[in-house]
Amino acid sequence: MFPIWEGVWVHSAMFIAIISAFHVLASHITVAAGWFNLFLERKAVYENRPELYAYLKRSALGLLVFAYVFGAMAGVGIWQSTTAANPRGISALIHNFVLYWGAEWYMFLIDVVGIIAYYYTFGRVSPRTHLKIAWLLALGGTGTLAIIVGILSFKLTPGNWLQSGLSLEGFYNPTFWPQLFMRFFLMFTITGAWALLIASLMPKNFPERERIIRYAAAFGLLGLVLALIVFTTWYYPALPEHARAILFTPAIPSPTFAVIQGGLILTALGLIFALSAPKLQHPLIALGAMGVLFAAIFGAERTREVMRKPDIIHGYMSSNQLVMTDVPAKGIRAEEQPLHERGMMKNLPFLQLPEASSLVGTQPVAREHQLEVGRLLTLQQCSACHSVSPQTSLQIGEKRLELRSLARLLEARNQTTQASIAAYLGAIGGFPYMHPFVGTEAERQAMAAYLAWLVSERRGMEQARR
Repeated sequence: MFPIWEGVWVHSAMFIAIISAFHVLASHITVAAGWFNLFLERKAVYENRPELYAYLKRSALGLLVFAYVFGAMAGVGIWQSTTAANPRGISALIHNFVLYWGAEWYMFLIDVVGIIAYYYTFGRVSPRTHLKIAWLLALGGTGTLAIIVGILSFKLTPGNWLQSGLSLEGFYNPTFWPQLFMRFFLMFTITGAWALLIASLMPKNFPERERIIRYAAAFGLLGLVLALIVFTTWYYPALPEHARAILFTPAIPSPTFAVIQGGLILTALGLIFALSAPKLQHPLIALGAMGVLFAAIFGAERTREVMRKPDIIHGYMSSNQLVMTDVPAKGIRAEEQPLHERGMMKNLPFLQLPEASSLVGTQPVAREHQLEVGRLLTLQQCSACHSVSPQTSLQIGEKRLELRSLARLLEARNQTTQASIAAYLGAIGGFPYMHPFVGTEAERQAMAAYLAWLVSERRGMEQARR
């Protein structure tokens, strides 16, 4: 077990979600923009339309700065934040997919060197040689996509890996292919908005401006339609029953779906407008489309993460970093039941307190010590998905921003005393998105005592604010 990163003001899970949504936006542009630019460059070469190079060079500069500098920085941010928030989950992925991740980094290297070569060789090599670099860039980006989708989809549907322990079976899991094609098509929608932005920034008298806007809108609309077809006919049916059930529980706030659907509808309308009236296209409209897409991606990525709750790797490791099932092929044993019998505090080094052993026996313990033990247990068992202290809440005017605050949830369910919360914890495994409490009876009482204190503190703060 590793130390726990709860977050400061902003919960660690929300911190990751914000970085990830931006990274997805930037990285998805790089892949589909490679193919869109290749499409235009082929026209420039084979139809003798050299004026297209003005757009291609501006697009390449935008990709170099936005997607490959800021997007790559966000990628580093994902590694840092996810490793801090769930180090054991990341460790499990690295141990299973280190070769694949190494290959992905080589693909990314091709991608980064490719965009630099692509931009700086405009006019310095022959058109056909430059076209070959465009091919290399498009293929490198797609290779990166394919590998990372295998690792991401494994977390939701590890498939036969749970029995065989073979990384190939984990990689080519039940949702690998549908998610790969769904993301690939959706990338063209994001790239459509990106190309609209670049093209609308071109001078009004640029001869290819309107034609490129039409191409971008057509690519974006086609990608959106194909992505929706793949989602409804292939991806959704391939989801495990558990994930489909989670979609209709309070684990996913109802505004999330409104944000996703609204974002897609507004994007489609924006693309249709661009297709039908390219002369009226304005950079602010394209920027608005990018903003709407960011909101939709944020909602979609959060939903994808929540669908596998309460696990970080479905059926194998819970969000609180405990292995809950045997994987005989890899010599891995389930941990929850032994920890339930022997206790968490004595067996997880970063939860150990000097006086923790007194909890296991029959001796009475000081109230302060019990609260501290309860706080540590709540951090370990709940903080991956909930705000479990005032530390991860942010007061903005009358609104308090928290991530599924445990204090608020317990108060809403009228669970406000140690006794009632202890009973509630004993039944918590009945929710489809929750694991049963893990630990001894004394630890459950300590956790209940802390949560009762947390509810009381929240009430006090609310009353003081009024």
